[in-house]
Amino acid sequence: EKMQQMSGCLSPDPRRRKQPLEKYAISDLSMRGTLGELGVTWALVEASDATLHRVAVGNYLGLYNGRIIAVDLKNVKVIELIPDGSGCWAERETNIAITESNSEGQGN
Repeated sequence: EKMQQMSGCLSPDPRRRKQPLEKYAISDLSMRGTLGELGVTWALVEASDATLHRVAVGNYLGLYNGRIIAVDLKNVKVIELIPDGSGCWAERETNIAITESNSEGQGN
């Protein structure tokens, strides 16, 4: 059964192919660092199953069509589309902050 959609509402694109990190809740993702090349900054995001993924602005993650809108050295800024219960979707901004690895304090 198709979900009834009201005209003029925000809604996710049903034809867009899902990306690998969209099977994880944002709370199950943590930022581990960044990589940069030719003016592009990628974030290294670790999922709850210990897999590491390289993402950039425009990539999607999380369970609610979360689209990355900014990456800096400290966090990944994401806009999610949350169902509002009336057939429309509302934007919600969230951040995935960098998490230091457990090996801090060793070495230097």
